Amino acid sequence: MKRLLMVCVAVLAVALCSSAFAKDYPHSKKTPEQRVERLTTMLNLTSDQQAKIKDIIIRRDAEMEPLFKSLSEADDKEEQREIKIDILEQHQRYRKELNDVLTDEQEQKYQEFIHSRMQGQKIRKKVN
Repeated sequence: MKRLLMVCVAVLAVALCSSAFAKDYPHSKKTPEQRVERLTTMLNLTSDQQAKIKDIIIRRDAEMEPLFKSLSEADDKEEQREIKIDILEQHQRYRKELNDVLTDEQEQKYQEFIHSRMQGQKIRKKVN
């Protein structure tokens, strides 16, 4: 009986810790350096490209943060829609700037990566 109680306590502790970790994980944000490192590995970026892309990422983060904050605070559906349009426009500008730094081959690889990522998001949305 004592052993069963210990097992139950251990399972409960693991479940609570896992829940806390899962809750924090989606909100953890990779640094610009980590994102550049990932792109470098994926696209074999030159050092010049790395510097330019890091600047783009830092600028994008600074521009997007207030938009996301406004979106989370917006009560009106119309206001939310307008903010989402602003976010989409910023995102499209970011992608264009990024693509301007990449070679044609790198751009193709990046587009394939984005496409596969979007497909994964669609699948997860269907499941949830």
